[in-house]
Amino acid sequence: MSNKIKFAEVECDFSYKHFIECINNALKKGYTFLKFNENNKANEYNKVIFFRHDVDFDVELALRMAEIENKQGIKSTYFIRVLGRYNSWNINIFNSIKKIMDLDHEIGLHYEEDFSVLNNRNFAEDLEFHKLMLEKLLRINIRSFAPHEPINTKSIHLPKEVAKKLDAIEAYNDFFFRECKYISDSGSRWREGCMHDFINKDIKKLCILTHPIFWYERSPIENY
Repeated sequence: MSNKIKFAEVECDFSYKHFIECINNALKKGYTFLKFNENNKANEYNKVIFFRHDVDFDVELALRMAEIENKQGIKSTYFIRVLGRYNSWNINIFNSIKKIMDLDHEIGLHYEEDFSVLNNRNFAEDLEFHKLMLEKLLRINIRSFAPHEPINTKSIHLPKEVAKKLDAIEAYNDFFFRECKYISDSGSRWREGCMHDFINKDIKKLCILTHPIFWYERSPIENY
C-alpha cells in the first residue's frame, strides 16, 4: 500500500520536495513562522506556524532540514537530546548543531524522564544538569523543552515547580497543544492528514512537529 496521498493536486509524502511545497504554500497564504521562544509574539500576526523538529537519531538530517528552511526564509525550533545515540560533544555533531543555530533556528532540550526513573535518580536534578550541559556546550540559554517518546513514557509535562524554576516553555503546554492546532508526523504518519491539508484550511495557529529521520530526497531508505 502506498503511503502517498493526493490533496489539491499535490502529492503528499515525506520528501524534501513536498516539505518545500508545504512551506511555500504557507508563506503564500500569509503564515509567519515563529520559534517556540517567540510564542509571546503569536498575536502580533494574522496566522502563525510553530515548526518543531525532534532530533531523535541524526543531527546531520536535522541540519539538512534547517538549511532547507533557511533557504525558504523561515525559522523553527530543533529539540536536541543529550541522552541519545549521538553525542553532542563530538566535534562533528557539535559543528552541525552550531550550523543549525547560525541559520537562526532555536535549540531546545529533548529530555528523557525515564532515564532518571529507570536508574533511581532525581529527575529534576538530571534535567537541570542536562540543560546546563547543552547551554555550556553551545553558549546559549535554553528555555524550550520537549519530552522524548511521550506517548510511550506517559511523560508529557514537567513538574510545575521544575518548570517554574527553569522558566520552561513546554512543547505540550496549553498554548501549543490547545490554542494551536497540533499535528505530528510521529511514526512517519500524519494521523489527521498532512500538514499541507491544515495549511490550506487557513487555521490561525498551527504547531507542527516533524522528525528529520522520516524526511528524504528520493526514498526513506536513505536514512534507515
